[in-house]
Amino acid sequence: MLFTTSWDDGYKLDLRLADLLDQYGCKGTFYVCPRKQHGNEMMTSEEVTQLRERHEIGAHTLRHPKLTEVSTVDAKTEIEESKAWVEQVTGAPCSMFCYPYGFYNDEIVQIVRDAGYKGARTTERLEFTTKDPFVMPTTLHVTPFPRRKTWSRWWHPLDPYGPLRVRRRILKQLGVAPKFQKSWLDLAIHLFDLGKETNQSVFHLWGHSHEIEKYGMWEDLEKFLAHVQKSNVECVVNSKAI
Repeated sequence: MLFTTSWDDGYKLDLRLADLLDQYGCKGTFYVCPRKQHGNEMMTSEEVTQLRERHEIGAHTLRHPKLTEVSTVDAKTEIEESKAWVEQVTGAPCSMFCYPYGFYNDEIVQIVRDAGYKGARTTERLEFTTKDPFVMPTTLHVTPFPRRKTWSRWWHPLDPYGPLRVRRRILKQLGVAPKFQKSWLDLAIHLFDLGKETNQSVFHLWGHSHEIEKYGMWEDLEKFLAHVQKSNVECVVNSKAI
């Protein structure tokens, strides 16, 4: 089984994340935007260039729009020019793209293909196989589970176990027993081991470094990466996992 990770937006905290990946022999694809996101400090162009020496840099548009909600012309500009921006900053080809917010349709996928990318990542979760390189799914998101840690919508207090509720059916189909759904770390380790035991092709971990900081998940992430390191799997960047 291959193990790959990806991290969105290009936050300054990605540098801490990259160091953690290096510590445990893991690889990451960092999908970066030149525009500031969610009020968080972003990596400079120089830092993106330096990060490219250790990990893969992918494009994530220029302004982080929902591509299905802008004009075809604007979507094409975002997709093509973000590729050019990454290549100008890093001095290396940019082969991977990530759909902002996970929004895409057939037209957007075709624009990404035509722009010369090798593949594109979605936000589809709990998958171990990539059937179409331009609709690359993920296995697990680094985010609070099974209970929300903060309320960002008025209705969240009415649905504290939303993260578990919306994935319960798929977890049941995968054969993940309730005892492994008590925490994010329990689920991460069990899913990873399940993938190995059933000879799955890829385990894809993804997230946002600013959320790892916001929700205090650095320790859990490190424990999981230590588990991966002991498991003798091949760690690759996204473009090597499609």
